[in-house]
Amino acid sequence: MGQAFREMLTKRQEEIDSLVCVGLDPLKEKLPESVEGATKAEKIATWMKEIVKTTAPYASMYKPQKAHWEAFVGGDEALRNVVSFIKEEYPDIPVFLDCKRGDIGRTQERYRVAHFDIDGVDGMNFSPYMGKDCMEYLVDKGHMGRAIVSLCYTSNSSARQVQDVKLDDGRYYWEFIAQTVLKWAEDLGVVENAGLVMAAAYENPKGSGKIFSEHLSKGREIVGDKLWFLIPGIGTQGGAIAETVKTGFTGYGSVAINSSSGITFASSGGDYAEAAGEKAKELRDAIRSSMSTGK
Repeated sequence: MGQAFREMLTKRQEEIDSLVCVGLDPLKEKLPESVEGATKAEKIATWMKEIVKTTAPYASMYKPQKAHWEAFVGGDEALRNVVSFIKEEYPDIPVFLDCKRGDIGRTQERYRVAHFDIDGVDGMNFSPYMGKDCMEYLVDKGHMGRAIVSLCYTSNSSARQVQDVKLDDGRYYWEFIAQTVLKWAEDLGVVENAGLVMAAAYENPKGSGKIFSEHLSKGREIVGDKLWFLIPGIGTQGGAIAETVKTGFTGYGSVAINSSSGITFASSGGDYAEAAGEKAKELRDAIRSSMSTGK
């Protein structure tokens, strides 16, 4: 069995002093004209591999979004090509698949095989809506170091319609999910590498200018340091870096802060790879500054 995910993530973050997670979410219409290849799939794989090369000095983790690859012919093979490239060239950087699967047990088992064994990733996320089966059947007793991460408090605004529903005991539904997933992870013996998707701090949508980060501090209150947070919402979604770090970060390996389109689509010209690298560096530096100032 290889190195456990969270240990791998922690070591990588310590080594490069970076919490940056680079999302690899290609869109065919964004493919730079300068990228060469015999097929569209080959071009997209080349595009993403070039971005990996320039962002690797700042990346503590890579996160391809499965649907962005499934949506073009040959996409699955292109994804595996890129994952294999990362594994060969940057074996100390974990690869996490954003796929949000959530189904009955036998179907989750198939997703487990498809993503861990065939796609070759180190971790994946799931939707907990169908209960403990969604997590339990992603667990492989022979590979207990894999990261299995639940959706919890997501960064899309419409999520509040569901995740902020108040339960009879006064908790928000997402708070119930956080506590429940922690219990599942403990029961299944995977708490060391389990995690939650928790949105970055963001400006209050009512326009007050106040930065809303209470979900991160409350999430930490519920699960402590036991679960790590995969944090979307930075970059083009406008998340607030300083408040995110202040309320979510408890040490290396506790959070991975993702930016996808803000890095991947930094340029559509011949400098697309260099531009992506520069955006990843800018995010690394901004996070690092927040970590050092404590703001």
